[in-house]
Amino acid sequence: QMSKSTGNFLTLSQAVDKFSADGMRLTLADAGDTVEDANFVEAMADAGILRLYTWVEWVKEMIANRDSLRSGPANTFNDRVFASEMNAGIMKTEKNYEK
Repeated sequence: QMSKSTGNFLTLSQAVDKFSADGMRLTLADAGDTVEDANFVEAMADAGILRLYTWVEWVKEMIANRDSLRSGPANTFNDRVFASEMNAGIMKTEKNYEK
């Protein structure tokens, strides 16, 4: 928990300057999902920024090498299993949103 008395207090502007807006979003999303106060940890913010950077680099690599990726009809067993899992997830999500 941040507190002026413990010296780990950051304003929103300072936090965005230090970790970026996306880094803050990622860290705050990961800060806690219970009814208790969120626990902002700078080490988690640093790790989140690293994960974000790694993901962006992976996307750039995939875009650069898109010609080497598989193309054509998606009809293998693995494709059907993937599609089935995605559809099951969509139905589960829709059911939970309706509740």
